[in-house]
Amino acid sequence: MSAQREARAHLVVSPHPDDAVWSLGGRLARWVARGIPVTVVTVFDGPEPGAAPASGSGPEEAPDAAGPYGTRRQARPLLRRHPSAPGSPPPDDPDAWRYVARPAVRRHEDRAALGELGVEHVSLGFTDAALRTTNGRYRYRSAPRVFAARHPDDDDLPGAIRDSLRPLCPPGTRVHGPLAAGRHVDHVVSRAAVELLAVPGTAWYEDFPYLLRSRDHNGLAARCQPLTDAEVERWLAAALRYTSQAEALFGGADGLRRALLARARAHGAQAGTPYADRHWLGAEPGGP
Repeated sequence: MSAQREARAHLVVSPHPDDAVWSLGGRLARWVARGIPVTVVTVFDGPEPGAAPASGSGPEEAPDAAGPYGTRRQARPLLRRHPSAPGSPPPDDPDAWRYVARPAVRRHEDRAALGELGVEHVSLGFTDAALRTTNGRYRYRSAPRVFAARHPDDDDLPGAIRDSLRPLCPPGTRVHGPLAAGRHVDHVVSRAAVELLAVPGTAWYEDFPYLLRSRDHNGLAARCQPLTDAEVERWLAAALRYTSQAEALFGGADGLRRALLARARAHGAQAGTPYADRHWLGAEPGGP
């Protein structure tokens, strides 16, 4: 990315707390260190629900054959339970997987991580897919369902999110959206909202930790941004602030750190540097 392009104010659309920092935290650290304005907009970090709805949970759905590596495998980390954690659900609760989506905890971690990086933060407050309801029942009955088809009652979400993002994008802003690798419904909806926003020069980041497929970046061109050791360390310090997600998905901070470093090194190998972050751009007149 050219110096002129990098100097533009950046607005990063993060489906959930952790997505922006985990996925492109090295570049966030880079921009902040250069005095470039950065705002992270967290979409699905809405308020705590009231009384728990009827779950409607039945036997788990079969894996989606068209999914990135099968919805059952995608959902497996979400199904981990941590009975020792304060406020954890009983181990026989069929909705225990929703515990990792607790908004108050995730908002607290998000503020800590983004504060560590020194970026501005906007919370849109939409409700996480794990907690959305219709007529008192959860729309997504089990963890695999959030990686399957979008519920019809979510069809208006992309437009509503687009409308919330529009005032945050003055002319010249570089918008960054998720590729929706992994096909989590909240990531798919967020990508659709950014596409509706249609800001010229939008960049797309790879959703960590999901497996990237060619369909996710069809028609886009890859770019690798080298990262310095200092940028990587700043990124990791912020990423580890998401304690609940590190535990749920990686078994703790050490597992998350290893996974993030492995990706940065893999992208660095493509760029010929120790560390890098890869993102994707569409064709633009006069663009690189």
